Amino acid sequence: MTRVAVVPPVPMPYREPLFAALSRVDGIDLRVVYQARRQPGWDAPGEWFPERHVYPAEHLRSWQRARPGRTPVVWPRGLERALSRFGADAVVAWEYGPTSLRTLAWCRLRRRGYAIFSELTPEAERSLSDKHRRLQRLVAGRADVCIAASSRARDRFLALGVPPERVFVSVQSADSAPLRAIERPRGDAGTGDGGGAAEGAGAAGGGAARSGPGGGAAPVRFVAVGRLVPDKNYERLIDAFAVAGLGPERALLEVHGTGPLRAELEARAIRAGVDVRFAGHTDAAALPAAYARADAFVLASSYEPFGVVVREAAAAALPIVCSRVAGAAGDVALDGENALLVDPLDVDAIAAALRRLADDAPLRARLGARGRELEARVARDGVAAFAAAARLAAERAAR
Repeated sequence: MTRVAVVPPVPMPYREPLFAALSRVDGIDLRVVYQARRQPGWDAPGEWFPERHVYPAEHLRSWQRARPGRTPVVWPRGLERALSRFGADAVVAWEYGPTSLRTLAWCRLRRRGYAIFSELTPEAERSLSDKHRRLQRLVAGRADVCIAASSRARDRFLALGVPPERVFVSVQSADSAPLRAIERPRGDAGTGDGGGAAEGAGAAGGGAARSGPGGGAAPVRFVAVGRLVPDKNYERLIDAFAVAGLGPERALLEVHGTGPLRAELEARAIRAGVDVRFAGHTDAAALPAAYARADAFVLASSYEPFGVVVREAAAAALPIVCSRVAGAAGDVALDGENALLVDPLDVDAIAAALRRLADDAPLRARLGARGRELEARVARDGVAAFAAAARLAAERAAR
């Protein structure tokens, strides 16, 4: 039995399925040691951070320093005591903060396996100082194994000098089960616009036509999920709807998320003549209904380490317009298979992809069906890769 401690920052709904699955893997004794119960400065309400889990876990008290627009610096109290009480054979740290350094020191003093999990892609380089680059190269180089949240994150580990045989890809997890339950018709090659489901959770969607208020085809409903912050690139997305000629009679964009840019984005949509409906914060239980009534999903972020919402959209069998720089691109958003990948800085390219999906219901149905197949595969492979990485870390340290 390999005792594996995982040390993520705070509980997140999308990580729950991964840790639950790991706790059921034969030969793994799992303990998740959260650095804190929640993080300050997030737009999500406090109840968004799960406090009860179906796997062994504990929440440490911590000191946190908020950083506007960035993840807080967290200093958990009693981390080393928690790892010692559990008697971990291997510890998986999250990214490169102070906790990762403390975990590395604990592991090396006791000859225990050390692994680091990261979702940072090569695009992260542009925001790092030379000091942080050197630190991350040092930490990754001293890890027994590295676990990448995507193939693009794997590329970054390799660029940091980590040997390929020590890098495992465990695609970022998501709570996909409620989304896989959404039923969508196969679509009809003769249908036109409006493939979305009727309002309400669990309603069918895909390629079937809907009628608008006047009896004609209803506008195609695109959905986006994410905070209203600059990296999400909503400004260019709204402009792309306008460039594509997707006015209110042809398409609408439903945005789920909160953030400081809401007023500015609402004004921009009005000026552009684009129908954008800002839904505000939507909790996890209500999101399946939003995906169910949509015809397509779009993520146009200019920077996105992974993009869990892309995986959610794939599980919901939605065709996807996805930024090429998102970590999810290449793992759960494959160009021409279930997604149309775009340069997030190219408004014309985004517009062309939006127009293509809006005009082609059979294409939407085909891409959506393939997406669900891809998501199911990465769900299975991701748990196995994470468990294999933890075991190898313990073995390497014991040699």
